[in-house]
Amino acid sequence: MPFQLCGKNYGNIEKLSLKEVSLREDFQKIWSINKDQIEICRDCEFRHICTDCRAFLKDSNNTYSKPLKCSYNPYTSKWIN
Repeated sequence: MPFQLCGKNYGNIEKLSLKEVSLREDFQKIWSINKDQIEICRDCEFRHICTDCRAFLKDSNNTYSKPLKCSYNPYTSKWIN
């Protein structure tokens, strides 16, 4: 079973411990990303209280893309159902 986050595979969770995965250099790069670096989130008034759902990205090829499950538009101040 793969350990995936932000559209990337970090190894087989049955063969690696969570500690081993968290120490990987490529994992550390995404671990240090904050809301001020993420597209759209950096403009959102809720970014500092958001629960962060970046495990799923709108654009899996862009680590800084909007979280797929976020339904808020900070430019219109409206939630999309």
